[in-house]
Amino acid sequence: MQKVQQRLIGMAAVALASLLPFSAHALSTWTAGSCVSNCSETGDAAPNVSYSAYSAAINTTATGAYSSTAGFAQSTLAYYSGSGFGVTAPGGDSQSPNHALDNYGYQDLILLKFDSAVNLTQVKLGWWQYDSDITVLAYTGSTSGDVASTINGKTASTLKSANGWSLVNSYADVGNNANSTVNLNTSLTSSWWIITAYNSQLGGSPTGADGSASGLTRGLGSSYTGYDFIKLFSVSGNKPSGGGSNNGNVPEPASLALASIALLGLVGVRRRKQSQS
Repeated sequence: MQKVQQRLIGMAAVALASLLPFSAHALSTWTAGSCVSNCSETGDAAPNVSYSAYSAAINTTATGAYSSTAGFAQSTLAYYSGSGFGVTAPGGDSQSPNHALDNYGYQDLILLKFDSAVNLTQVKLGWWQYDSDITVLAYTGSTSGDVASTINGKTASTLKSANGWSLVNSYADVGNNANSTVNLNTSLTSSWWIITAYNSQLGGSPTGADGSASGLTRGLGSSYTGYDFIKLFSVSGNKPSGGGSNNGNVPEPASLALASIALLGLVGVRRRKQSQS
């Protein structure tokens, strides 16, 4: 009887542990390189990642102020050794500094698609010029479909609405931070992430004047000041030990059933012991 009780206690402990909120594996870092598809990380074992780029033409007012974007379309991701990933828009802005991930003429973004959900904790830039504000988005909808369909044809004002993309935050002047690194400070986990030059329709209102370079700012006219030109060097993050999910942690039915059976068994053993005493 004692062995049965010990076995039931063990089953209950295992089942209940599987229902607890996930813990995270140690920090992993995915660094930009010549690999753009199914790329491995450095650090603890974690999902591989694939990168792709999208761009949308920027519309401005008569005074040269930001107004909106056209629809996003796939563009060219380029790797610059020692600096990281930049983006060349479909219109062909391969010259410096426009070959960066930027918001001058085109709103560029880089999509990171992981094999499974991760919690990104940090973004590091390998190069920047003029300004270095960024916006980070995480996909919190269902990832059973095609990620491209959530971006293609969407504008900055429609990308988030009803498409599953959620704002993590916008971060000002990242290049001025130590090692050009910013901590994201988010508890979100997702398989799909977007890193883009700051955009007020994606990432909230500016905190500085258009054409300036302090705080979250937008460019103005043809001068480069206030526009963000960056290259993505790396991202770091954790993988939920239970595999994670974009929509929160829901206990598996099998785990619930196992816990229930084990606990009912314990109750039965205790009642039998009481009736025999």
